[in-house]
Amino acid sequence: MEASDNVFALVVMAQIQAKRVKDGATRKDVKIALIRLLYERGYSREQIVRLFNIIDWMLQLPKALEPEFVQAVNAIQEEKHMPYVNTIERVEREKAVQEGRQETLEEAEQRVREAEQRALEGKRNAARKLIALTEMNDQLIAEIEELPVEEVEKLRAETQH
Repeated sequence: MEASDNVFALVVMAQIQAKRVKDGATRKDVKIALIRLLYERGYSREQIVRLFNIIDWMLQLPKALEPEFVQAVNAIQEEKHMPYVNTIERVEREKAVQEGRQETLEEAEQRVREAEQRALEGKRNAARKLIALTEMNDQLIAEIEELPVEEVEKLRAETQH
């Protein structure tokens, strides 16, 4: 699968690794390797961000390992000259709060809600693509995207109209 240029091969690899690898340090290494593949395959920035969101969601790391992950992704970005979002945004947001930025709690909560909404929409978009481009059933798509089966069924109904 690693040699395949199919974006879904990368998603499947991430899902397999998420289920197999439980050790945080190994998970971090696997996640970094998958992110590096995103950049090396020459995907567009939009594709990288969307796939990154899926991988970031599937392979969550213990908080203690996030700084190392962010540092590795920053190095990949510098090497490949492409920006990234999601875990890095979250870490930077937490850092900004710790440094005492003049943001109100309400504004920060609104930003978190917006980020969560963007993440949910990213999951929905990924599910729509899986519906359109594969023959996966709704249960499998729901499991991969961590969405309720009813939501996937609704998305499938929408795409058929």
